[in-house]
Amino acid sequence: MLNRELLGPGLFLALFTLYAVVAWQIPLLPFEEYETVTSATLPKVYAGFGIVVCLLSIGATLLKQAEAVDEAHQSLEKADVLRTLGLIVLMTLYSAMLEPAGFLLSTSLFLIAGFFVMGERRKKVLLFASIPVAVVFWFLMTQVLGIYLVPGNLWS
Repeated sequence: MLNRELLGPGLFLALFTLYAVVAWQIPLLPFEEYETVTSATLPKVYAGFGIVVCLLSIGATLLKQAEAVDEAHQSLEKADVLRTLGLIVLMTLYSAMLEPAGFLLSTSLFLIAGFFVMGERRKKVLLFASIPVAVVFWFLMTQVLGIYLVPGNLWS
């Protein structure tokens, strides 16, 4: 029985398994051959940790289902799938809009649209939950940490 609580860990298990396959194919540089920690060490640890956490989550969900959890409340509904697909489309548009519109504008619009897709309709909440978050994150990344974030082609 596929339900909402098994879908997430199942998808992440597939993602981490794919990540593990790629991590084990990272070529080592000649000077890393006899090193304990190499450029492939951390990706392998992340993949293993992710797989273990996903398996534990799936196991806990199956044990909880064995205790006769209310199935009507746990079923995967069409609205949830459509909301998820809407967020995937928004993420794709965000990645395409990042270069031409810049980080601040595209992130703010992405957050507003994402909150709207998730069901928030109050304009004040949409604006005050998205624009300050994007501005504070931009400030931390560019001014505090010195990381370059694309300003966009609209402004040049």
